Amino acid sequence: MTVDQSQKERKTQTVSFLFEGILSLLCLALFTITPLLFVEIKQNEWVSGFIPIRMINAELKFCAVIVIVSLITGLIGIRIHLNAYISRYPPSLILFCGIFILAILLSTYTAHNTTRAWVSSFMWHLLPLALALSLSQLRWNSKRLLVWTGSILLGGVVSSLIVMDQHYQWTDWSHRLTRLGYGGIIFNQNFAAEYHAPLLPIALGLTFYVKSRNVKFSLIAILLLILLPALSLSMARGAWVGLIGSCTITAVISLVVLAKKRKLIDPQYFKYFCLIPSSFLLLAIALPLYLSTSDYWKKGAFTQNTNNTDETESVELEELKSITTVSSAHGGSGRRIALWQDAIKASTSSDFLLGKGTDHYELHFHESAEISDKTTGGTLVRFVHNDFLQILYENGIIGLVGFLGIWLVVFWRALLSALVCCRSNDLTTFGLIIALTTACLTFLIESFFEFPTRSPCALITGWTSLGLLLAVSMDKKKSKTETIQIPIKPKYNLLLGTLAVLIIPYGCILAKNLFWSNIFHFQGRIAGDYGEKEKSLKFHRKSISYAPWEHHSRKWECFYLLTLKKQFPEALEAINNTLKVHPGCLVAHQNKISVLLNEFKDRNMAIQAYRDMKKAAPFHPYTEQESQKFPSLKR
Repeated sequence: MTVDQSQKERKTQTVSFLFEGILSLLCLALFTITPLLFVEIKQNEWVSGFIPIRMINAELKFCAVIVIVSLITGLIGIRIHLNAYISRYPPSLILFCGIFILAILLSTYTAHNTTRAWVSSFMWHLLPLALALSLSQLRWNSKRLLVWTGSILLGGVVSSLIVMDQHYQWTDWSHRLTRLGYGGIIFNQNFAAEYHAPLLPIALGLTFYVKSRNVKFSLIAILLLILLPALSLSMARGAWVGLIGSCTITAVISLVVLAKKRKLIDPQYFKYFCLIPSSFLLLAIALPLYLSTSDYWKKGAFTQNTNNTDETESVELEELKSITTVSSAHGGSGRRIALWQDAIKASTSSDFLLGKGTDHYELHFHESAEISDKTTGGTLVRFVHNDFLQILYENGIIGLVGFLGIWLVVFWRALLSALVCCRSNDLTTFGLIIALTTACLTFLIESFFEFPTRSPCALITGWTSLGLLLAVSMDKKKSKTETIQIPIKPKYNLLLGTLAVLIIPYGCILAKNLFWSNIFHFQGRIAGDYGEKEKSLKFHRKSISYAPWEHHSRKWECFYLLTLKKQFPEALEAINNTLKVHPGCLVAHQNKISVLLNEFKDRNMAIQAYRDMKKAAPFHPYTEQESQKFPSLKR
């Protein structure tokens, strides 16, 4: 070896070492900062302070996700560009990814609020998909797998401990958190459960992957003493069903795979390979058992949720049993069914192919909410509480086919890889594949009842699990002759390098705008609470300047212009701008009708404004109230 070759090799090793180090740090940051990001200041300090967040805000967590994932995907893309080689994806995966991306782009182009549709698509769909696909381009070994899965578990364990602290009162800090149930720093108990549930099968799968007996026992202890109790406290039935269902499905499938390869009748491998499906079956059973005995584990602990005696069932068990029942239409499963019915009806309309655009369900909700507006109190809803129906509504049947196809292809690849593991007697990888498959299935089953694809912590865990599953599965080839690495054509390599370089600054700028928009919005809300209306208006206008596609601060701008400034021409312009970005904002419709009637004395324009409102919300009680101002229009 010449001196030049030696120097070149050392330089390559140095670059690889730096890349590995940076990637590991970004991985750790992604799974610890995202669930644990929290900004707090006392309400009475808003004047002197500048960060007025009184509550856990999912948008702030999304800011962290956007920055870190943009860095990860950008760095991996640059690395691929420099090497000019790429791991070959299954052709069917490329097809469904193309369908999904095409559906997103077309639905964005035809959306009412194009900017909102694009930002939401980038945040909820494109960036997570890019992360999942980019992970399969890395060379995976046991060390890298442990870094990533360990980082996922670390953030989840800390988050679960905070949930338990809220219940058991180990410290005083966690009880001051604004919360809905036991949600910890994730604020909402349902969001927390959607995030925590997929972590249990990952922890179980790692017990088969690691070699150290002490680490195995530690993982089991974490699973039973931290993750399971935190999930129990959530009262989130969707997450419970997701975990129980996924563990049962993967246990049955793994048994079928083992039977196919005759491992079940081979005395040499029986006790080892059967341990994996039986463990996941036990995990499926463990949660109901824990829920049925929850009062025993809570004994002596502070709780505001239950005053059960030994003669009555635990609240958790009652909640588990309620899965099979339909509750009131004003909440619970009844409300979800009403939303689903309305969403299905709307999705089969003229927008069946392309949908209305990502994050446009809220904008058009009242147009077709015939059932939900009559039964749920008529409140504005941003999510269908079913991600499959949400994608169908917003990205059309094309988008839904693409989304489902991506997951099904990876699952099929995982099944083939599991068969290869059985053939080669690779117990550790087999267990990891089953664990990651279970985590992905948990995420998807949750998506049938909630919206984890829109929740930052659950979203990043679900898509990362998919990416890791794809990476591990691609590493297990069906044959030795199967090509793994293929060269990239120069023009495509140039395009890849350009996208990889651009995604980093774009992600950082977008996150910056979202961050400051939220900061100023809540600054304005708090200023308004203290009667500082002039300052509140100023802050809301700053919020609008950072995110003009959003409507939250625009509503407050309209309110202050109408009530404080009494500048009605400017207020009317602000109202029209609000309706441009959000045609379903009923408050804006009401204000427009009122201003036109009372201040401008223009009845004809007011009638047109009422007709616009009726088009936007034909079934809403507010529309009926406004109709009373125009008795001549009633039939």
